[in-house]
Amino acid sequence: MKYIYTLMIAVLLFNTVQAQEGFRKLGIGAELALPMGTFGDVYATGFGASAKVFYGLNADADLTATLGYIHFGVKSDTFVSGHVGMIPLQFGYRHTFGGFYAEPQVGVAFLQSKVNVKGVAGLFDGASGTNSATKFSVGLGGGYEFGDWDLGLRYQLVDQTNFLALRVGYNFSL
Repeated sequence: MKYIYTLMIAVLLFNTVQAQEGFRKLGIGAELALPMGTFGDVYATGFGASAKVFYGLNADADLTATLGYIHFGVKSDTFVSGHVGMIPLQFGYRHTFGGFYAEPQVGVAFLQSKVNVKGVAGLFDGASGTNSATKFSVGLGGGYEFGDWDLGLRYQLVDQTNFLALRVGYNFSL
């Protein structure tokens, strides 16, 4: 009888551990990004959305992959308009401490910018230009999960386009 109880406990523990491994959540979220440094001197607050996949290692640890889009407009100027669009693709590790978590990330950011310079009557006809680049990116973040809701804050380092982002997300169990 002792062996049956031991076997039942082992099976129960194995199934509990297995339930935490593998793809277990998919999150979607809205992002608000505050440009920092010289990037913040020229560009206004960014807005965007992201999707995140969680691969469970155990009850408190996940590998994550995040893909999103954030749009930053040029601050109001009489002669200049434009924007920067950013598509961050980040891979990270999330460790949970109760409801709180820490999540460092690394990846790339695909950047595309467009700038228009308005002409001055009779002196200059105006000009416009576009540019795109792929840059290495590091994100240092953390947050709090309550139920299926996720409130996160991270500092994103992307060459000279660094920003502080607030993400409000909802996670679906898979």
